[in-house]
Amino acid sequence: METKSTVLERAALAYGPYDLPHMYELVEGVLYADHYFFHLENGILWLRHVRKVDHPEHTHLFIDGDSGGLQLGKNVQRDLLEVVTETLDRLRAMDGLTFLVDELLWLNDRGDIELNLVKKKG
Repeated sequence: METKSTVLERAALAYGPYDLPHMYELVEGVLYADHYFFHLENGILWLRHVRKVDHPEHTHLFIDGDSGGLQLGKNVQRDLLEVVTETLDRLRAMDGLTFLVDELLWLNDRGDIELNLVKKKG
């Protein structure tokens, strides 16, 4: 079985704009597969879909994509690269059904999650 390598690179994410059109926040993190940005915020590990800023001088600057973030862990106090590598390896090792019933179904304090897994409705 072929294993995928975990290539991570340091990057920055610009959040915003906030209350005013010029208000942004810059967050440091790591990028995976050109579009997935992991970062720590107050001990919480987040995953976000991002888009690259099209500017030749800002080669590692991204903006938030068109999706919300996923909170992957709380009280994380280890090195970000180590945690992300370990998380990706763990997720790669499980199949979709295991992820669905062992992770998503048993989230603490979760409400209903709406998935659209049935592709053919008729």
